[in-house]
Amino acid sequence: MSLLVRLLPLVLFASATTHAACDRSLPPPPASGPPQRILFVGNSFLHGHAPPVLHYNAAAVTDLNGTGYGGVPGVFKQLADEAGLQVSVASELLSGQTLRVHLDQKRGVITAQPWDVVVLQEYSLLNPRQPGDPRAFVTAVGELEAAVHAVNPAARVLLLQTWARADQVYRTPGGRWAGQTLEAMQADLRAAYALAAQRAGCVAGVLPVGDAALRAVQAGVADRNPFDGIEPGQVNLWGPDSYHFGPWGSYLEALVIFGRLTGRDPISLGESSRAGRDLGLTPAQVAAAQRIAAQTLKAEAGPASPSTP
Repeated sequence: MSLLVRLLPLVLFASATTHAACDRSLPPPPASGPPQRILFVGNSFLHGHAPPVLHYNAAAVTDLNGTGYGGVPGVFKQLADEAGLQVSVASELLSGQTLRVHLDQKRGVITAQPWDVVVLQEYSLLNPRQPGDPRAFVTAVGELEAAVHAVNPAARVLLLQTWARADQVYRTPGGRWAGQTLEAMQADLRAAYALAAQRAGCVAGVLPVGDAALRAVQAGVADRNPFDGIEPGQVNLWGPDSYHFGPWGSYLEALVIFGRLTGRDPISLGESSRAGRDLGLTPAQVAAAQRIAAQTLKAEAGPASPSTP
């Protein structure tokens, strides 16, 4: 167990009272009237690595960098449209970059508008030079959150938790997670995102995308190790590089975002979800992704409070 994972409970306890006044509620997008303004900040883990995800629904997403990406924000927009919810989706995405780069180079772009919701996604190894080290990530989240709230104090800032990479676990000799398990890498990512959320002044929560991916593997829906072939009846989470998500993983990612930001059950979208069909998924694959997303979000919420007599 990493030092970060062991120390996290103490950090969470110490910081829980620090930001007790922060409003972490998440008003859902409206069914009519002015749309909720949502910005996604991150890299290729949001814009996707290749078609059909890369440019999906790009015309419905305002790409603030002018690169023409649709990606997961485009899939999310389609899901919101299917649910009859009013959202205005924008993205500020830089391939292969950290949140520190966004902060240093794109702060003016990010803070040019009073967003209602801002989703932040960090580099997949947390730190490209020191994989697994969360310190720069934690600092960048704090500064970005403060910058967003300086423009709109009512904005909700969320972090998009990334996923364990098969290439890092199975095909990176000498790497930080070489010879370990997907569970070990995901535990480090989960702890880092929780730490960043707690250390920042006011982060509304973490979108558990990586946890959903691991749940899919553990449930036998997705194959654990794409390097030894995909088991019959299972899906491949990753694309050809076993690093980025493929179409099924990206659909799962968008479903987790949809469920958390809208408060809607992903299963309510149904097997005929247009976004799933557009990505080339079968009805069974669409249903499996919706089920995993719903289970992950329910587990994150914890058991329901007993009713008062």
